[in-house]
Amino acid sequence: MKTLSEYIKQGIDLGATDIHFCENEPVRARINTQMTPLDDGYPIRRGKLLEQVIALCDEEERERLIARFNSGNDIDFSFTIHASRIRANVFKTEKGVGASLRIIPHTPLTASQIGIPFAALDVCKASHGIFVITGASGSGKSTTLAALVEQINMSRKNHIITIEDPIEYLFTSKLSMISQREVGRHSPSFYDALRSALREDPDVIVLGEMRDLESTRIAMELAETGHLVFTTLHTRTAAATIDRIIGQFPAGDQPVIRSMLADNLLGVMTQDLLVKKRGGVIAAFELLLASPALRNLIREGKTYQISTIIQTSSKSGMFSKEDSLERLVAADTVSAEEALRVAPDREALLARLRSNPRIDLRNMYI
Repeated sequence: MKTLSEYIKQGIDLGATDIHFCENEPVRARINTQMTPLDDGYPIRRGKLLEQVIALCDEEERERLIARFNSGNDIDFSFTIHASRIRANVFKTEKGVGASLRIIPHTPLTASQIGIPFAALDVCKASHGIFVITGASGSGKSTTLAALVEQINMSRKNHIITIEDPIEYLFTSKLSMISQREVGRHSPSFYDALRSALREDPDVIVLGEMRDLESTRIAMELAETGHLVFTTLHTRTAAATIDRIIGQFPAGDQPVIRSMLADNLLGVMTQDLLVKKRGGVIAAFELLLASPALRNLIREGKTYQISTIIQTSSKSGMFSKEDSLERLVAADTVSAEEALRVAPDREALLARLRSNPRIDLRNMYI
């Protein structure tokens, strides 16, 4: 029977993004977005998974993690193995202990490898403001965020502080100095780490996720006080991102938050991962950038008009998810079925595909 280390090595060799373990269940990996049983992925006996996963992390962390797990909490941590970073979540299920392991390349992908739009890279030159990367779980937000951090690291003499739970990509300081902090290890909470960041002379603050009202409020305050802030949210469109940020706050606070966001927002980039026709995955993006028109819509609470701003601002680098998906289908990179699977507005995309003379939808199941 294979060890966890051997299963991880097999998953890496197969190009998996995640490996899933559950006691008394075969081991499975997510390959090209699909859950696939690993060859000879035998079940792990009940009562054995926790100790095997914990054994892979730093020895100094093991007692803390086991105590937290035994108190009824899921645990998150990361470790390095087989030249890759692994982000682990261990949890309890009806069948026993389960573990989901996200495979993170030891070296971050570059912006060009990911295909990050040039207009989004320009945000890395800003002195202050907030830029939000959004998408569903598993859509590659952390990978994109790491590529933007590395872009700044290679081009600016800054102090970059990352606040993560747990630390995923490990950075080596280049032109910039990078200080990586993990919630639970280096600070008791996102809130405390963000508050502390004000006293650590940062130029750029990377917040793994705006998880609650307080972390969102402080991220906004940091942007307003002259810092460049990058963060993520689990939303599917740019308009939904604006609504989510504002909607977290009590109604009485929302006018002030709208004003702060209007003044400090640099942009929102939403992404999805699609399976390519010839194997592998590729990202489709939606990009909303700050403009006088957008700032006015946010102040006036007219976020329902954001899609119109995107449609009429292509010259400034903005584009919709439908624009990105249509290009991928027209280039024969992904199938129409795959593009429609992730489209925020399926009918709108289908109409565009049907009207594009470069796309043949015959014999496609749509």
